[in-house]
Amino acid sequence: MRRRALLSASVTGLTATAGCFGPALGFGTDCSRGVDLRLRPTADRQVADAAGDPLDSLSPPERDAVTGGVGVTVWGVSKPFSDVEYLVADGTYYAVATTAESRVERPGYELNLDTEGTEGVPAGRRVAFDDLPAIDRTALFSALGFPGPRGIERFDRAHAVSIGGTLAYPDDERQSRSALVPTPRYDVLTIGGRDFRLRLGERSPTTVTTYRVELTAVAESAGSFAATILDRYGVDLDERDLSTEQRDIVETAIDDGYDECTPYSEAYAGLQRTLGRQVTRVTEGGNGVATTPAADAPERVDYANYENEWYAVQLSAYVA
Repeated sequence: MRRRALLSASVTGLTATAGCFGPALGFGTDCSRGVDLRLRPTADRQVADAAGDPLDSLSPPERDAVTGGVGVTVWGVSKPFSDVEYLVADGTYYAVATTAESRVERPGYELNLDTEGTEGVPAGRRVAFDDLPAIDRTALFSALGFPGPRGIERFDRAHAVSIGGTLAYPDDERQSRSALVPTPRYDVLTIGGRDFRLRLGERSPTTVTTYRVELTAVAESAGSFAATILDRYGVDLDERDLSTEQRDIVETAIDDGYDECTPYSEAYAGLQRTLGRQVTRVTEGGNGVATTPAADAPERVDYANYENEWYAVQLSAYVA
């Protein structure tokens, strides 16, 4: 779920019984610690778009693994699909699962890419990412955490950035095709239009894992996929015995956003538990609510239903 952004920068406090109103980010208030809860109306298409990643958002090794047919694998020093739960292709939504098929200890080369020091390097020692051997492109994607096109675009906007990772290959035969190890043929690598000075540091053992990727179709429309997501990551507040104070909090969060300073009220703390968030640092001089989620609290809540309307949950804490 790479595009999911459900946690926002926090703001300051309002409580149902005691607290403070104030502008966003806590400026001009007496709150040194608090939370901001916002419930934003959402629709099936928005839920589906937030949860399902299109194929073109994947890195090339990941995309090849899911379009290459049964039995295709992807290898690397980092895990592919690390933040991808669902994919959408041609209107069908799939759950993504990766299984470690094998692991092998291989030489790992410390990699550093730096925007400084690229001037004066002759053309023969420069190379564009797309002109590297395919085996090196895969190794670099792995070293960098399998960035998709948006991640690669960020390299073009990089200024005075240093990036580190580990270059490693699954066997001697594939490593023999490399233009980067054990001794780089190039000193400058161009990624996304930005030049980086390429340096290799110490060599040390590292684990290269080969992953098998499996796709399971879960829905054939945005509506049915949204229902799956809401069932998995949603909570129905209409089914909870909310107090009057808690209903006031929910309705304020829908209309304007609800802010509360510590120590939190019992009404707010209970609602936060319902939304699957642990309540921490809520005591002040021995007063207030100090608690952890109830045993039946969901581990993750992205959406809440209130009076038969679904809302995206945005909940964040701040320290001034």
